[in-house]
Amino acid sequence: MSPGPEYTDVEKPLLDQLAGFKWQVIAGSNSDPAITERDSFRTTVLQGRLRAALLRINPRPDGSPWLDDSRLSEAVSSLTRSEVGKLIELNEKMTERLLAGVSVSGLPDWDQGRSQRIRFIDFNNPDNNDFLAIRQFRVDEPGGQAKKFVAPDVVLFVNGIPLVVIECKSPYITDPMAEGITQLRRYANQRHLGLSEGNEQLFWTNQLVVSTYGDQARVATFTAGPEHFLEWKDAFPLTREELAAQLGKPAAELTGQELLTAGMLAPSNLLNLVRHFTLFTEVNGKRIKIVARYQQYRAVGRALMRLRTGTARAQDGESDRRGGLIWHTQGSGKSLTMVFLVRAMRSDPVLRAFKVVVITDRTDLEKQLSKTAKLSGEGVVRARRTAQLRTLLAEKGPALVFAMIQKYRDTDTAGAGEARMVADEKTEALGVLNTDETVVILVDEAHRSQTSTLHANLMAALPNAAKIGFTGTPIMREGKKRTDAIFGSFIDKYTIRQAEHDGAVVPIFYEGRTAKGAVAGGSDLDELFEDMFAEHTDEEIEKLKARYATTGAVLEAPKLIAAKAKSILWHYVSTVLPGGFKAQLSATSRLATVRYRRALVAARDDLVAQIERLPQHLVRGAEDGSLDIDGLDRRKQVLVRALPHLDLIRILDFVPIISGSNNDDPTWLQWTDKSRQDAAIAEFKDPLGLPGKQTSPVAFLLVRTMLLTGFDAPVEQALYLDRFIQDAELLQAIARVNRTSPGKAAGLLIDYFGVGAHLQKALQAYAPEDAEDAIGALASITDEVPKLGDRHARVVALFAQAGIETFDLDEDIEACVDLLSDEALRARFGVLLKQFLTTLDTVLPRPEALPFAADAKRLGLIQRVARRRYRDDGLGEFNASLYGEKVRALIDEHVTALDIATKIPPVSVTDPDFLAKVKGLTSDKAKASEMEHALRFHIRKNFDEDPARYTKLSERLDEILKTLTGKWEQLSLALEVLLGDVVDEPVSGRAHEDPLIARFYGLLESEVATSATLPDEIRVDIMHLAQDVVVEVTGHAGIVRFWHNPHAQDELRKDIIHQLDNRDLFPFSEQTAIADRLMELARANQSLIREQLRTRRRS
Repeated sequence: MSPGPEYTDVEKPLLDQLAGFKWQVIAGSNSDPAITERDSFRTTVLQGRLRAALLRINPRPDGSPWLDDSRLSEAVSSLTRSEVGKLIELNEKMTERLLAGVSVSGLPDWDQGRSQRIRFIDFNNPDNNDFLAIRQFRVDEPGGQAKKFVAPDVVLFVNGIPLVVIECKSPYITDPMAEGITQLRRYANQRHLGLSEGNEQLFWTNQLVVSTYGDQARVATFTAGPEHFLEWKDAFPLTREELAAQLGKPAAELTGQELLTAGMLAPSNLLNLVRHFTLFTEVNGKRIKIVARYQQYRAVGRALMRLRTGTARAQDGESDRRGGLIWHTQGSGKSLTMVFLVRAMRSDPVLRAFKVVVITDRTDLEKQLSKTAKLSGEGVVRARRTAQLRTLLAEKGPALVFAMIQKYRDTDTAGAGEARMVADEKTEALGVLNTDETVVILVDEAHRSQTSTLHANLMAALPNAAKIGFTGTPIMREGKKRTDAIFGSFIDKYTIRQAEHDGAVVPIFYEGRTAKGAVAGGSDLDELFEDMFAEHTDEEIEKLKARYATTGAVLEAPKLIAAKAKSILWHYVSTVLPGGFKAQLSATSRLATVRYRRALVAARDDLVAQIERLPQHLVRGAEDGSLDIDGLDRRKQVLVRALPHLDLIRILDFVPIISGSNNDDPTWLQWTDKSRQDAAIAEFKDPLGLPGKQTSPVAFLLVRTMLLTGFDAPVEQALYLDRFIQDAELLQAIARVNRTSPGKAAGLLIDYFGVGAHLQKALQAYAPEDAEDAIGALASITDEVPKLGDRHARVVALFAQAGIETFDLDEDIEACVDLLSDEALRARFGVLLKQFLTTLDTVLPRPEALPFAADAKRLGLIQRVARRRYRDDGLGEFNASLYGEKVRALIDEHVTALDIATKIPPVSVTDPDFLAKVKGLTSDKAKASEMEHALRFHIRKNFDEDPARYTKLSERLDEILKTLTGKWEQLSLALEVLLGDVVDEPVSGRAHEDPLIARFYGLLESEVATSATLPDEIRVDIMHLAQDVVVEVTGHAGIVRFWHNPHAQDELRKDIIHQLDNRDLFPFSEQTAIADRLMELARANQSLIREQLRTRRRS
């Protein structure tokens, strides 16, 4: 059998490229662990290679080996012995051991007999390590799980330690990337489905997991969800041209897999990533592992290069050339880049001598750097007072010093764009403190601190220091101090447009809703002004409208806030809430935030009342799918679609987060108290939902300036702006909504003030070539409408090319499903449909989306039926997570209305309704197709329980298809007969009335048989052997947690081998392998064995 495209187009090119980087490549075996240098498939570390490496890379000072077998065993055991804990906890322990080594007892004649730390990996000399790639690396799953073993396509070992797991997928299947990621998460038991799967031990030392289908490859750590798998788009330190030359192809033709392999898996790069670019952190109370993104790796590499090779001020005669500016967009992990840089400096033979001074306002950055310092044996010192800072800076020698800058004050008197650093008021001139050149200043959010007094004082105090600034929004405008003029030229750029293209952040769409547009009915704004300024003349009122519609005290007016709050809530409920996302609202003052709180609560209660007053015929129609919701007026559409969320809407909460003042209203304490604020922020970061352990109804945070910079909450999708904001602060605020989260296709900036003009003004701070990079794809949401039409046309054209012009009739749907029997075409349809439905979800519920709603429903139905027919993803279920909640609701409404659930045949052929529903299909061809794919799925799913029987059934199916293809009526009838034999196995066809004995007999017979006929005496002997083996199996399997007990399993294996040896049926050399297959058969039949044991106990 020739290899398929998964191997030829993906796996083989990957292995060839790895071999070019000096990886040894070997093929694994599913039957013999010795081929992969192991005694058992339960082993994950190649202990022979590890022992050899430990001897090689840990010599005595004179170069001679000293580790004896006992010490080697102690070191190996630290990576292989069973330890209690979650996988993330064990991986963190193992990673620390890989980085720092472990201590073993020393020698009496060396170093006064002290314990010695031995290394598992020689990070300083990559060539001193052993690099091995094994394809199809089988690892047995623990007993009691659904599958016998996992066999990742490629596992990479360094010194026998598994560090990387790679899953390759054919580029021609539906959504190969998602398939690969799902498989990786299953291998590591990270899908959290309530059952154990895979083998966690393979991931104790894991550093990277990769899913690839050739053209695209994505990487993450084993803790990542699908949305956090990202491409690696740079071969640094190689250029694209250098890599292309190595591979003998044009640079434009490099695949994502080739870039990732060169950039991450070249031996020196992989060791660099493990040593400096992975870390553990807490996100929403969950411990996760993080690996750098390609721009972080590249930026650190370039910064190190400049620090090593650039000239200091004394040499240059003008300025220090060792620093510069790292411009990485908001949400791309600038703070972590600083951590990675410090880690890399601390292992560099030259740069480890530097004093590192960090200017930041982020305490989480200090925590990460503290862990980094621990690895190099130093501590982090935080300067809390000017005197302390002066002392720390004046000290010579290496150190890691934090100078904390407080964030903006949230006072009502500070003008927008004029917020001052609190630290400015307290920082005294420091004077020249340290003239050493071995000092580097790292400035977080460089654009924000560059004008602070503390920043200027530090520069003066450390005149010969190198300076590296990190910013997502550099100030480049003439007339203001340019960020690059302070820090030097750019070291690295990673713009918002690049981040959006990479999927590191989501695009942001702008929707302007000025005061008049925000008020329902439009004319209500006139009524507000007439009521508020009744004593003025008509002419004066018009002037006031022009002057105060978006400024001054009018923005705090309760009636205007009430009108806007109603508009905001209706927009939120119809657009943001269905996806499970949350929002921030930025108001003009602290008073306005408190008033917005009251107004939003009132708007919520009014909305609930309107939903509850809906006529019953609308409620019933929405529930049973008979209601044409799109045919209702806009208001009723919102109310009807809000019905499923009514319980949540009732308790939606809106929490002000504001700073306090001595003269505040006493009732404001609940919004200014730090502990209450922290609790509200923590709840806001939880998923939206009814109060529970992991969900919260806190839907809005209401702020003035707090949380608009440096605040990271992926669940936040919308920012409602109702105040003046400009320049870098505006660009920073916008970025609050660009973090990725499952199902989040875009962030939304909803403008109730009119900052659109200021967006253009903010761009003037950049050179023309940088302006678009700074703002990225921020555009009006209406700009998505042309894309929607184009993407709709593309997916429809897929069927039009085959002559299918409409999707109205059952026959049309079946024709489409039949066309999609081609796997490559089905994959193409999946890609085009996802693009169309993602854009539709972004535009919904705007009226511009309505013309496309009908086809969206039908195309979604076609995909649902096709996935079920062809059993994509095994069960063939519709993958709702691929699309936004609003689109999913549309499709679900359509499926419910058409009663599709009662028409689509179930997945399993053993379902009592299967055959009846097959007969309800529109044609004999459809019936035959459904039965064929259902039978193949059933055979594949159940094969391990009875290999002999299902092999014969598979052969019968192939013969029927070969003989009758094209004769649809006859084929349908023949498959129906086969279906009956599959579902109701005739007892007459069994070798034994006991199904368990019959299954063991079938496997043993297939091992003995060399032809279609066996002598009767041989058959009798095989039957006796099968009965004896079943006695052994059922006897041993009665032990509690038998399949979790390797020792008990070994005892059963020995007893089976003894039974095989008692009969002259198999050569001695084959008995162990046959015993293993019988063990696998027993494992696959655990439920049947347990049922027989229960029956025996009852009798």
